[in-house]
Amino acid sequence: MSVAGRACLAAVTSLSHLEFDFIWEHLGVGEQPYPLDVASHGQTMAERVALRSQVRESLRAKGLHDGERLSVRLEEQLTLLVRAGLTVDAQLSVGEYVRVLAAADGAVGVLAAQTDAEIRVASVREGKLVPAVLALVPDEKPGPGGPARLPAAAFDQAIEEYQTGGYVALERALTAAGVAGRELRTVVTLVESARHGGGQVAANRVDALGRRTRTPVVNWFDTAAGRYLAATETTRDGVAWLSVVPADTGRIEQRLTSLVHP
Repeated sequence: MSVAGRACLAAVTSLSHLEFDFIWEHLGVGEQPYPLDVASHGQTMAERVALRSQVRESLRAKGLHDGERLSVRLEEQLTLLVRAGLTVDAQLSVGEYVRVLAAADGAVGVLAAQTDAEIRVASVREGKLVPAVLALVPDEKPGPGGPARLPAAAFDQAIEEYQTGGYVALERALTAAGVAGRELRTVVTLVESARHGGGQVAANRVDALGRRTRTPVVNWFDTAAGRYLAATETTRDGVAWLSVVPADTGRIEQRLTSLVHP
């Protein structure tokens, strides 16, 4: 994770799932935004009332509630998650599973990261969402090979053959699709190497007319051989192409930044 990315984050607040559940209810801004997914607590109204009182006290102990109302800063941060014109969402496998949503309105930004244990909420300086999200991603060396590009259907077919026929069938299918040399090494290494992490991330924008657009999803895979970035794009003739590139975190940041700020 880059120093620049960490420098984008400030004033981190940690909330339990229980606290987040009741805070979100209090905000009254609708469903939790993707990919955040905190369960509701309490089976009955009476249980909810008791838990709500418990949460108020825990928030007071953290300095996030004065007995009358929730911290204004925290309210504004969480509300921005659903009202911002630009958001970046990610799902990360980084030793633990993390759901991430970052949002910005101009230079004002916020990031929420959900783990099994808690939700961390932080301000994002200067609205720098991409480096803020990738600050949660550990560094990894690029895998061997060179950039590879092939029809997504050909890759899917090669995977099917690999599952039944192993390496020989995989290489045969890729070669038939025109994948050779360093490209072949890239795809074969990605498929055959044990994976220990990875992630996927995309950006969303709402224009002045309220129309929402979403970028293609950027995926990466951390393998025993190194990291690979994978992305699919559909050309004008309707053919989906898969690109696989050896990559470090900086390469992922460049790719996502080009989508967020074309």
